[in-house]
Amino acid sequence: MKKYMSSNKRKVILDTNIYIDIIKSGELEIFYQQRYLIYLPAIVLMELKAGAHSKEAIDTINDLRDYFKRKNRIIEPTRDDFDLAGEILAKLQSEKGYDLKKTYSLANDVLIALTARKIGAEVATQNKTDFEAIKEIKDFRLEITSTYIMA
Repeated sequence: MKKYMSSNKRKVILDTNIYIDIIKSGELEIFYQQRYLIYLPAIVLMELKAGAHSKEAIDTINDLRDYFKRKNRIIEPTRDDFDLAGEILAKLQSEKGYDLKKTYSLANDVLIALTARKIGAEVATQNKTDFEAIKEIKDFRLEITSTYIMA
C-alpha cells in the first residue's frame, strides 16, 4: 500500500458532484490553490470520464487527472477495500433497504468512503443520504456541503 505523506493540511476527497460544480464554474485555478490536500480517487476519475462527452470536457478531466498524477494524489481502492465494500453493500441492502439495481452508483460511493478512511481524509459531498447511510455502517470523516469552497 502506498504511503501518503503526512501534513498539517486537512486531507479531503471530493465526491464527483463537487468536481462537476468546479468544472462548470470554470474556476479550476481557484480549486488548485485551495489550502487542503485534496486527493482524487480513481473511482471519481472514472465517473468524471464516463460523463465527459465533449472534447472540452475530456480535455478538462485529463488536465485534472494530470494535475493529481504530478502531485501523487490519485488513490485507488485495494483488494481489501473491495472485499469490505461488498460487506457494506450487503448491510446497506439488509439493514437500510437499499436496492442496488436502482442505486448503481452506491458501490462507487462506498469505495470513495473507504479510500478516504484509509488515508485519514474526509469526504466532501452533496450526497447526504447515501454517505450518511454508509457512515452508519463504517465510520469515516464526512462533510456535507453545497459548495466546493470548504470552511
